[in-house]
Amino acid sequence: MKLLAEMSWEEIQEYLAREDRMILPFGATEQHGPHLGLGTDTFEAEAIARAVGEKTNLVVAPTLCFGMSHHHLAFTGTISLQPATLIAVVQDILRSVYRHGFRRVMIVNGHGGNEAAITSAIHQVTDELPQLRAKIFQWWSDADAYRVVIDMLGAQAGSHASPGETSFMLAIRPEAVKLNRLKGRDARVQSSRELMNSRLFPQKYPDGIMGLNPNNATRAVGEALLKKSVEICARELDEW
Repeated sequence: MKLLAEMSWEEIQEYLAREDRMILPFGATEQHGPHLGLGTDTFEAEAIARAVGEKTNLVVAPTLCFGMSHHHLAFTGTISLQPATLIAVVQDILRSVYRHGFRRVMIVNGHGGNEAAITSAIHQVTDELPQLRAKIFQWWSDADAYRVVIDMLGAQAGSHASPGETSFMLAIRPEAVKLNRLKGRDARVQSSRELMNSRLFPQKYPDGIMGLNPNNATRAVGEALLKKSVEICARELDEW
């Protein structure tokens, strides 16, 4: 695996002489219920990115561990960037890597709150950087990846700190999972046109969990989800 942070500038220059693809993971530092560490989204994005890098032999950039997490700020420890700040950060990263010769960037995003800023940044910066091409992968919004969760845990498993995400963490960072802290209740996710904010979120989900009680999470589900995510990303890169 080629980790950008472990490579010298000369090694990166040698890499760019034959390859222009990069894997760029984005995470967050935010609450994930009483049982998961605040780095959950970062750990998940990094695990996928590194496994894809191992499979494809492509450079993996360091994971950005802060994102747009305003709707979680009512929960202690959450750190959030303003949407405009995240847009600027994404654009500056893309400008930097483009300057050196990277042209195709696979973004592995671990946090749904980042999506709008990332896509906005890409739409804006591609006018400035005409040869830049970008793809984005998010395991929970990819139908094939999330099918693993549905098939193994059920369609109502949920989306945040719920059984699917807890299973993922049991597979990649079990020391950051504390199932003994769960109170054993479900919080089914109901569709709504109302945008979530830091006042509404704790009213709807007071313990920070969106979905079924995570007690039925298993390492096997997490391993299957990681495997499918890596398979999808690697295929996207191979065909690009």
